[in-house]
Amino acid sequence: MVIGGVFFIGLLAYALVSRILDARSLTPQIVLLAIGLGVGLVVAGTPEVELDLELLRVAGEVALVLCLFVDAARIDVAALRGTARLPIRLLAIGLPLTIVTGLAVALLILPELGVTGALILAILIAPTDAALGALVVNSPAVPLRIRQALNVESGLNDGLVTPLVLVAVAIAAAEGSAAPEGWIGDAVAQIALGTIAGLLVGVAGALLLRTATRRRWVLDGADWIVAPALAALAWFVAGALGGNAFVGAFVAGIATTATYGRMPDAFLEFGEVGGELLGLAVFFLLGAIIPVIGPFEPAVILYALLALTVVRMLPVAISLIGTGLAPPTVAFMGWFGPRGLASVVLAILALHGTSEAGGLASTIGSAVALTIAFSVVAHGLTAGPAVRAYERVVARLPDGAPELGRVADLRTRGRALATGHGGVRPMPAVEDSRSAGASE
Repeated sequence: MVIGGVFFIGLLAYALVSRILDARSLTPQIVLLAIGLGVGLVVAGTPEVELDLELLRVAGEVALVLCLFVDAARIDVAALRGTARLPIRLLAIGLPLTIVTGLAVALLILPELGVTGALILAILIAPTDAALGALVVNSPAVPLRIRQALNVESGLNDGLVTPLVLVAVAIAAAEGSAAPEGWIGDAVAQIALGTIAGLLVGVAGALLLRTATRRRWVLDGADWIVAPALAALAWFVAGALGGNAFVGAFVAGIATTATYGRMPDAFLEFGEVGGELLGLAVFFLLGAIIPVIGPFEPAVILYALLALTVVRMLPVAISLIGTGLAPPTVAFMGWFGPRGLASVVLAILALHGTSEAGGLASTIGSAVALTIAFSVVAHGLTAGPAVRAYERVVARLPDGAPELGRVADLRTRGRALATGHGGVRPMPAVEDSRSAGASE
């Protein structure tokens, strides 16, 4: 109860001085992580720590289910046709290369993990979190094409890596089992049944929603219920079938939009805000358990630093070869790959399996926690200065630059926590005259 009270006091305190903190590039994630760290230093070694871990698991699962559904539902696949070159490169080339690079670096720096443990770690730190990069994907100083590439990438990569986590954990469990085929079969079944659950809920929900909206049965004040209800329904149906809840929520979001068409903002806003609020609780609780996880070995610290730089930036640079983007743009996109909610929750899932299959939990947990903590601080503090610097680069781009190409204008996640600009002055001249046409 005391820990929960501290969280809500911290949340209120941030809200009351949020404009002042925003001007100093102090995001709510940084503030709540820091408060949680302070709490963790006080309660380390006490029974409250066990409560923190359970709260982290529950809050994280609910937040991720909501975010996976909303992220998938806000991506209008039809609108992306012909304009999805950059996000496809980031997902089809950059994401696999990020996992391969993370695996290689882990084997080099943390050889005690072995191939399977290194693979699990590499997958866990691969997905990006749009909420931590809210300023970047919502800033009019950044060309729409670049914003949307990062927006779509972060919206889909967490859902794409979830099946990979299940398979990797199944392999780790199988290595210590006399019947490995049972573990692999279970992972495949979770993915398949989760997909079926998501399709059933998404298609049926979209058809019902289409009928209700056409006949004007939906009260304006009740439209906020749609996203949380469908996301939770996908979770429960997946569980009833024996499938994975995260796969179910992600597929349900895709199926809903594919069947219904572009989802109105009113249907998704509450699900997004609810996910963001629970996400802040996750960062607070993560800060509280960091003192329990530490002290951190130098190799783990080095891996966390490389995970945010080389492991992310090199694959992104390779995936963007041939696009004609300016080197500062490539560096900008490579740097803004913040890690967050998905890595935390999927790590909890993975650590349960690895703790039973090989004692890898301590090193993997330390590396993931430290990578996320570094990301929250580093990406939060650099977002404003980096956007201002990139704004000057954009101002010097020729009119035909690839950065200014026409793309679909999709809804971005994180707008609820990005009302300020981190000290960034909007550039309507650049957005309106050179790239705003992409949204028409």
